[in-house]
Amino acid sequence: MNEQTLLLRQVHPEFFPEGEVTSQAFFPFPKDEGKLSVDDGDRVTAEDSYRHYTVNLGLKSVGVWAVNGAEVVSARLTFRPDPVAGNEAHSVIDFGALAEKECRKLAKRLKKFALDRGCLYRAA
Repeated sequence: MNEQTLLLRQVHPEFFPEGEVTSQAFFPFPKDEGKLSVDDGDRVTAEDSYRHYTVNLGLKSVGVWAVNGAEVVSARLTFRPDPVAGNEAHSVIDFGALAEKECRKLAKRLKKFALDRGCLYRAA
């Protein structure tokens, strides 16, 4: 995992109104304790990440967008592997203990990076 690694993020249908990804897709919720779940694109493809999320875990996603490590670092955030049972590629983007207002601002930056890159995988 390095600054060129793509960090794959599943986008829930609620964060895709009218066909547009919202910054909420890149915002860690209180239950996440400042850690945004992503998959390490060096270890899994966007398609396999999507399948794991939707089929194995039974969760909803409209598709996979990504930021890379350099973009995360440019936003003054960190990223690291965080393997979990059944998903060795699981990783996190760590927002630390930043205030909600700052997290929202950084989520908007991550969203812009992801939108500039485009969707990496969507089910047909």
